Amino acid sequence: MSQSLTFEQPLHERVRLLLRLEALNARFGDALESGRAFDHHEALVSLVDIYALVTRVDIKRELMGEIERQTVNLTRLANQPGIDADRFRETMDAQKRLHDALEEQAGALDHRVRGSEFFSSVRQRMALPGGAFDFDLPIYHYWLAQPNQARTELLLEWFQPLNTVAEATAQVLRYMRHSGNAEPVTAEDGYFERNLDTAHAWQLIRVTVDPALGVYPEISGGRQRFTVRFFAPGDFRERPVPAHVDVPFRLCCCAI
Repeated sequence: MSQSLTFEQPLHERVRLLLRLEALNARFGDALESGRAFDHHEALVSLVDIYALVTRVDIKRELMGEIERQTVNLTRLANQPGIDADRFRETMDAQKRLHDALEEQAGALDHRVRGSEFFSSVRQRMALPGGAFDFDLPIYHYWLAQPNQARTELLLEWFQPLNTVAEATAQVLRYMRHSGNAEPVTAEDGYFERNLDTAHAWQLIRVTVDPALGVYPEISGGRQRFTVRFFAPGDFRERPVPAHVDVPFRLCCCAI
């Protein structure tokens, strides 16, 4: 495929959590780099969402648990034929480094923002639709008028406790995605289903399709079976309809 679009379906809650966190981290980074006041508003919106996510669950414990599980499974591959010993050692070292960094990180992740009246007021107003206007929060309007460098420094300071979590999230998902082998398959009449080998702890289904085909997939299922059903979005003004055509795509089932 000259162009492709990949859709992912997590098969349990931990993976769902990490995918959400990965997407929010990416939005924060992109908006921060742009530097315009409006983009820094979006960076702060993403940061508020990130802190809401990581304070609702023990994200450090979830990541450490996933790294430990991956490490055990990777260790079983150590003596397999064709394993690159140097690359394997680098992988294990990276896993240990991030696990130790998460374990050593003391205190709550939100300690930098918890004591900030400014951040708290912005977070409260953002819970309302359009709640961060200048007449709601004059101090926020004033902050957005500050130089780019000043806003960037503050946003980075607030994100700093999340750096290790963001790095560990990216690494865990990278190894997870690379654990699967993509294969070409076809959804006949727009529908595909497959049973999963229960001997493996499946975590993620990835479907890659050429957007020029004019269809998108809806993936559903669990650890034993999944289905992929393709739809035609049309002009996005009316309800999508099932795609009753054969759709070639690449399928990757991930388990590590």
